[in-house]
Order: sequence, then structure tokens, then C-alpha cells
Amino acid sequence: MRRLALPNFDFSTALAETINGIGNKIIQEKYRNQIANPATIEKYFQNNAKAATLYKLPRVDNGNDDAIVYGNLKKIELTKLYTQYFSATGKPARRLYDQIKVTSNGKCPFCGDIGHVRTLDHYAPKANFPLYSVMPGNLIPCCRDCNTEKLDAFSTTLEGQTLNPYFDDEKFFNEKWVAAKVIKNNPPVVEYYLSPPVDWPHSDKKRVDAHFTEYGLVERFSVEAAAALPEVIATRKTILRGSSPQDYAEHLHEVSNNLNLPINNWRRVMFSCLAEDLWFCSHKH
Repeated sequence: MRRLALPNFDFSTALAETINGIGNKIIQEKYRNQIANPATIEKYFQNNAKAATLYKLPRVDNGNDDAIVYGNLKKIELTKLYTQYFSATGKPARRLYDQIKVTSNGKCPFCGDIGHVRTLDHYAPKANFPLYSVMPGNLIPCCRDCNTEKLDAFSTTLEGQTLNPYFDDEKFFNEKWVAAKVIKNNPPVVEYYLSPPVDWPHSDKKRVDAHFTEYGLVERFSVEAAAALPEVIATRKTILRGSSPQDYAEHLHEVSNNLNLPINNWRRVMFSCLAEDLWFCSHKH
């Protein structure tokens, strides 16, 4: 939901720093010898990520830790690169982990800035794609809620792939595809739904649907809106009590145009929805 720039270091650097954190020299050499072409591996990964075809890559079963994945490296050996030598505090590669973590200014790109970044998420889960466990382009700063919602799920179809903040088309981040409507209650309720542009391909429409479902965003957006609406209504009753419906709608539109937030952020969508609802703007609730 928010576009991110790729980390400013490559797989070769990440791998080298990770291996430097291994105490056993023999094991170090094993990794270096077996993963001798990191640039080729990274190019293959990035080409598929840009084409949104990561779902086609060969995957390892979740429970098969002893499966041979690359050269003679087992799945468990590749996932350990991340858990024991990349993300672990005190290891040389931890600085790269922390460097990625701060690239989104503390806001989670998957949920459009609801959550604060607490960890890194493997877009292609390391449980299924262990070769990419320390691939910079596969590590995305993420909040705990999004990380928990996703777990190790990864679609086997194009339509089921969630959005990739590094590689997906700009339209997913620059065009509006989240909408909302006001439910006339006392107090009012904002209900979110998806409304992608009509000219988008069917697969792109399905992908934003999959993204919203995977991260539970309808519910999470609704919770945020329910918490914010009382303050909006209180402001209407007090500071803006003398405003006409037209002036109030203009005020709400101005708030919705906060360019510091992603275009599909819950708050921007909520204020846009409120501004366009004549009933809401005409009543002081």
C-alpha cells in the first residue's frame, strides 16, 4: 500500500556479511562455495518479482527442513542464515537488518501506515523459498500485525499474490482503489470496500482483493475509523459548528488530501468519503 525503494545494498553484500558472522571457518567456506553466484540468483529473483511471477518459483514444503535446496545446502542451513546470522543481535549483518528496517520511516507499507515497523517480512517466505532468506529485495519492513496475519502463506497463483512494495507497478501505490461509504447510524459508521479502476486487468483487481484479505485490512481500517470518528464529530459540533455543509465538506476534502499518507490509507479514504456524503456534512450528529 506504500511504495518503498529497494535496499541500497545487494545480495552479494548481504550474503558476505551474513557468512562473516559464522564462527566456524569450515561452515563459512561451505556457504561461499555453494552460493558462488549471488548476483545471478539476485537477478533471477528480481526479474520474477518485477514480473509478479514469484508464485511460479519452485518451493520447499514447510515441514521438510532436510530438503536439499541449492547445491548441497539443506533448507535448514539456508533459513539459519537469516535467523542465526542476519537478524541476530551482535552479528555483522545485523546492521543491514536495521538499515532495511528504517527505510519506511517506521510505517508499515503493507497496511498503508497503520502499524509501526517492528520486524522484517520475507515477501517470499523463507519456509518455502529458503535460498532468498537474506535477499535484500525479499526483506520488507513490516508491523507485527501484518507479519502475523501473513505468516508463511504465499499464493500459487498470480491473482492471489499480495502487493510487493519494492517491485509492483506504480499504479497500485499511486491510484485509488480503496473506497468507503457512510452508514447512517447514531453514531455514523464508515464501511470500507474495494473499488479498483475499471480499466485495470482482472488479475490486478484480484490482487488488491487478495492483499486486503491476507492482511485483514477491512476490519483493521474499520477499527481505525471507529476510533477516529468521535473526534471528527466533536470538532463539527464545536470548532466547526458554524460551518455550512459546503464549507464543512471542503474542510474534510482538505484533510483527505494529506499527501504525507498513502492514497489508499484508511484516514485519507475516510475523510474523502465523509466529504462526499451530503447527509454527514449536513448533520451535526
